[in-house]
Amino acid sequence: MVRCVDCEVYCRNRLYWARIIGFVVCLCLVFLYICQGPPALKVNSLSGKVSSLHVPDKVSSASLGRGPLNVVIVYAFDCTNWTSAWYTVDGIFWMVQEKLTYFAGSCLGYIYVISTPNTYTLDMKVVDPTETKETGYTKFAWHRMTCTKNMASGLAEAHKMISSCGHHNSIILFFSDGLVNKGDFFDGTQNFVSKVPVHTFTLAGDAYNHVLHSIVANSPGGKFHATAVPERPNLSSPFSKLLDSLLGATPKDDEKPPGTVSGREPLDVVIISAFDSTNSTPAWYTVDNEIFWLVQEKLTHFANSCMGYIYVMSTPNMYTSDMKVVDPADTKETGYGKFDWRRLKCTKNMASGLAEAHKMISSRGYHDGVILFFSDGLINEGNFFDGTKNFISKVPVHTFTLGGDAYNHGLQAIAANSPGGTFNPIPVPRKPHMSAPFSKLLDRLLSSTMKD
Repeated sequence: MVRCVDCEVYCRNRLYWARIIGFVVCLCLVFLYICQGPPALKVNSLSGKVSSLHVPDKVSSASLGRGPLNVVIVYAFDCTNWTSAWYTVDGIFWMVQEKLTYFAGSCLGYIYVISTPNTYTLDMKVVDPTETKETGYTKFAWHRMTCTKNMASGLAEAHKMISSCGHHNSIILFFSDGLVNKGDFFDGTQNFVSKVPVHTFTLAGDAYNHVLHSIVANSPGGKFHATAVPERPNLSSPFSKLLDSLLGATPKDDEKPPGTVSGREPLDVVIISAFDSTNSTPAWYTVDNEIFWLVQEKLTHFANSCMGYIYVMSTPNMYTSDMKVVDPADTKETGYGKFDWRRLKCTKNMASGLAEAHKMISSRGYHDGVILFFSDGLINEGNFFDGTKNFISKVPVHTFTLGGDAYNHGLQAIAANSPGGTFNPIPVPRKPHMSAPFSKLLDRLLSSTMKD
């Protein structure tokens, strides 16, 4: 057979260039792999199924070089009913969620017990930055199961949740309502030995402090935080900074900014509707539709001020409250956006909401607080109103009547039991936003220099 030299050379050239091109393609693939990082890692979820958790190759610079962080929040109290403790820890959950968005790939979980029936609920997942208190939480590996003995207030289950994520940096935040709780879920708490730091907190009383101490002693690097958690922690700069220190995050620059009016610091105001608000009466409309928005507008001139409210519905025996930093975007026309809204059963000696108003103000930790107390002029009775006359306030309480004078003696006593409080005997006008004298009265009580 006669070879074709030209053809042979042509084929060799093609083979040579094919090898060159193949080598270049391989180099490109390797380069892409390095840039994109490893694929998602398959790990066992809490449901026992295999799920995909992305493991980042780089950590956000805001996390100070730390890798992903696992956090489990333990509600170490009976959550059968929605109590103040429940609302408080729920607020903490969203605070931690927001802070963990700066730790790429971190996981956040929770566990709580419902004593009636004897069940506990848990979930844990990679933090989703798009989820907020407003948008809500999407379940991932949600479980509700019957409690077994020696669950150590959820510490044993919290360890299982942490081990499922596989990260080395882990922490448990353990919140007690200050009471001694009993049952399967709480058995074995004092003797539980933790492999990760457990930080314990009390939300109110100190009856359970000895157990909180023992939990910390049995964990590496844990600590008992003796100062009670503020009832509305999402308004507390000191508590926010404490969480930052525990998580290793960079604290935000959320110190009190200087006031923009007369050098005043932020001002915290709580409006109390001290009458039955079961039905929408003229008194309700005056306070809710008029005075609330009048004060809201004035507080926009006090940088970073807070405003709250509280009212009672005697049927059923419930009270409602909320408090948040004043948002200039909230107006009577746009409406009010809920922030830390709560509806709870009334207890005895609530002093017409004065006791609750103090908790709301104290959550902020600021010194400038004022309570505006509005009565419908009638003598109201029930759990919510018990103990009003004898309540000693730590901040000024300015009292007003919306109509009659049957309760004027009580309004005088409330003001007298507060530092700098006043009783204003002239009834509030039905349309307070249209009253220049009433507007100027509020200006004076809020100690500001407002526009006429």
